[in-house]
Amino acid sequence: MNSKSNMDYVIDHNVYVCDPVPQQSPDQNMVYPFYDHLRENRLTTTECQDCGQITWPPKIVCNECMSDNLKWIDFPPTGKIYAFTIQEAGIPPGFEAPLAFALIDFDNGVRIISALVDTDVTKVTVGASVALKVVEAPRDRVLFFFTLA
Repeated sequence: MNSKSNMDYVIDHNVYVCDPVPQQSPDQNMVYPFYDHLRENRLTTTECQDCGQITWPPKIVCNECMSDNLKWIDFPPTGKIYAFTIQEAGIPPGFEAPLAFALIDFDNGVRIISALVDTDVTKVTVGASVALKVVEAPRDRVLFFFTLA
C-alpha cells in the first residue's frame, strides 16, 4: 500500500490554464448534489423514475426517454475490476508512476473508468474488488477515485 495522504493527489491548479476540477456548487452545476454526496463518502448517480434507466455520469435528463423525472441513487459499496492498465510514463500531475487505471463494473449495471489510488499495482487483477476513495481538493472541492477493497 502506498502511504500517500489525500493531499498528494490534489492537482496543482497553477499548472493549468483551465480549472480541471468542475464547479461544485448549485450556482454553477445542475448536478451539484453529486459532490455533496461525495463529501458524505457516497458515490451516487441518477435514475429515471419513468423508465428506470440508471445514468452515468449523473444527468438532469434521461438519455433513454428524455424525462427529467430523475432521483439520486447510491452505488453499491464495491465494484469489480473488468479491465485495467498500468501507466508508467506521462503520469498526471499529483500522481506517481506506476499508476493503475481500471474499468470498474457495479451491480447496478454501470461501468466507470478511474485511477486506483493507495494501491499496490502488482496486486491489481481482473475481478478484484474496489471501493470508493474520496479525495479533498482545493477550494472545498472533492474528487473520487477507487482503491483495492
